[in-house]
Amino acid sequence: MNRNTKASSRTRIKIPWTAIFFLLPSIVVFFVFKYYLIFDAIYISLFNYDIVNPPGKFIGFGNYHEFLVSHTFWVAMKNTFIFFVLSLAMVFWVPIVQALFLSNIKRYNGFYRFLYQIPNILPLVAGTLLWKWMYNPDHGLFNYLLAKIGLGPYGWLNDLHMTKIAIVLPGFFASGGISVLLYYAAIKSISSEIFEAAKIDGCGPWRRMTMLILPNIKFIILIQFVGFMSGVLLSFDNIFVLTQGGPADASLVVALMIQKTAFVQSRFGISAALSFFMFIVIAVLTLIQFRFQREDD
Repeated sequence: MNRNTKASSRTRIKIPWTAIFFLLPSIVVFFVFKYYLIFDAIYISLFNYDIVNPPGKFIGFGNYHEFLVSHTFWVAMKNTFIFFVLSLAMVFWVPIVQALFLSNIKRYNGFYRFLYQIPNILPLVAGTLLWKWMYNPDHGLFNYLLAKIGLGPYGWLNDLHMTKIAIVLPGFFASGGISVLLYYAAIKSISSEIFEAAKIDGCGPWRRMTMLILPNIKFIILIQFVGFMSGVLLSFDNIFVLTQGGPADASLVVALMIQKTAFVQSRFGISAALSFFMFIVIAVLTLIQFRFQREDD
């Protein structure tokens, strides 16, 4: 009896060294380039950071107080969330619709899935530069085409009221990529018997989508939404290339403010404080989203 107990205890505490060895490199890299940088940013944010003689003078939460009472910061926060709302309305749902249509295509389905991945070959900055040239008020493609029907010219990126929509618009046409494949795989994982039973019961395409497909892929939608939210709230590349925050701070976002504070003004303490603040904001929004999801389940 005692021998069996000892044998079972040895079995329970057996350490999977093979799995640990395979995971160890990625864990080390993740810790160095993720967690270490987060803690380092928290540390730097407590100082009036001096790059010549680091870390400089300790000022506690002085950096946080300085940007929280800054008018520019609240303008950047407002613009950041406006971009999020616009992107949610214009971009987030597009891959879901694409996957729904793609799942109903029988012939050459693999070819169409391949076509959806081709735009990913083009780097984001290169694609954004193409859009910037098309937005050119004097020689751009959009104003040229609109002039043919007697409209324009428009200052797409120079107009305070148009610049946000002009920045988000490329995402509507360039959305897709791996997101389409994730949604497509989730839709295809739903049992075909459920679809057949729904058709027998008289469910049309719209009811099948709202009552059958979307509820069954809501977990993938949640995961994609969290990544989408983080990406939009930390948007930098496309805004930097198109407007650099202009005109008159109409497209200034927090990520761009972090870059300017650090590498233009050389105020690394405030830049680190801003970075950590956005980390907290995104973490809180993510936790709220997961809590709502848990309550729905």
